[in-house]
Amino acid sequence: MRACVFKAPNAPLEVIDVPDPIAGPGELVVRVRACGICSSDLHAARSATDPLPAGAIMGHELAGEIAQIGPGVNGYEIGEPVVVMSYLACGECANCRAGAGVRCADSRLVGFGEAPGGYAELIATRPASVFKMPRGMSFQAGATVEPLVIGLHAVRRAKIRAGESCAIIGAGATGLMTMLCAREAGARPIVFSDRALDRRESALRLGADAAVDPRMHHAGAAMAKLTGAPPDVVFDCAGEPGTLAEAISVVRPRGRVVAASASMEDDGFPPGLAMGKELDIRFSFGLEPGEVEETIEMLASGRISTAPLITHAISLDDLPRAFAALQQPNRQVRVIVEP
Repeated sequence: MRACVFKAPNAPLEVIDVPDPIAGPGELVVRVRACGICSSDLHAARSATDPLPAGAIMGHELAGEIAQIGPGVNGYEIGEPVVVMSYLACGECANCRAGAGVRCADSRLVGFGEAPGGYAELIATRPASVFKMPRGMSFQAGATVEPLVIGLHAVRRAKIRAGESCAIIGAGATGLMTMLCAREAGARPIVFSDRALDRRESALRLGADAAVDPRMHHAGAAMAKLTGAPPDVVFDCAGEPGTLAEAISVVRPRGRVVAASASMEDDGFPPGLAMGKELDIRFSFGLEPGEVEETIEMLASGRISTAPLITHAISLDDLPRAFAALQQPNRQVRVIVEP
């Protein structure tokens, strides 16, 4: 098969021929039809402190159709459309049996050197990491299930109620997916805070009520103009040094802060301010059983559409050039690879 592989930090990706995966006992092989380029892929490809192994196949937001069914696997048909998650779960532990494969202690990350990812024509996986898609649902939509369920889980962690206001720090894909789920939950209005003009414009285009540059304006003040009060809930979807402190400063007293992204550096925040406001600060990671299926249903039924976030679709041959271009500031929200 053909795959796009990592060579070295900051080096161009390369499309080469590699051996086809074979479905062993308890495994499935999926033909990749769509795979998103995530910002975590971009970060991993340029990390010199924790580099990916040479030859790694990245890509962890994908959908496709069953190509092979290994011995001992039942309940699947060749050609059946599925979403493949970013973890390779064992399928046998208590977490996997409860539908929480993301918490499997023996799982391996897909697309980051532990298990091959979706920048390829085929990928080997296991049933505990696969979720069926309704026939007729687009593979592009399927490739957005993983980032959208991250937004859904963050909104669930926030326990948003209809009519509550929220601010979102970071107008990247995670922030925009969180906005879609917050709006579905009834949050109004929604204000974004992001330093990049292009991202603020994307947030407004996709339904935000306001978007501000934190270097010039305070998101809490922007919300106060709309509602007369600071936001009830603030999501940190940037995960950069200082953004959690920003969230704490923005939210109303006795409000809720949810960190949906995390800084890779030690990042202090003002505990005195958080205590004085009596804030509820929560961190969002992983998924609850049933959330992936609910996300697929929302997309299939049209309750939520991620189509406006897909700004470009490319071939595997175009991936090295597009991947390099995405390392620089741009207007792209989600680029989908269609091997």
